[in-house]
Amino acid sequence: MVHRIRLGPPWEATVEAGRTHWVRRFGRPRRLSPQERVWLVCDALPRKTEVSLNDTNLGVAPGGPLAADITRLLAARNRVVLLTSSATPVGEVALEIRADS
Repeated sequence: MVHRIRLGPPWEATVEAGRTHWVRRFGRPRRLSPQERVWLVCDALPRKTEVSLNDTNLGVAPGGPLAADITRLLAARNRVVLLTSSATPVGEVALEIRADS
């Protein structure tokens, strides 16, 4: 079973040197069991995007959908940053809580 928490507005968007920084803050999901993992998912990134959580680089996504296990990086308060050279907004971003199989 997957529980999805949408990270809707408000996203902060700033443009510097032709690159858009999409920033969103969120709290750690409550009551996670040891068998559950938290994934950061995005339905569609407009193009190559650098992804970070709490100042830890998660890597560069080539564009399109994204899924990254962020469980070990979660804090009580979190900050996700998507940095892209496109001004096109990113698709829906969410946290998915998935049980380990």
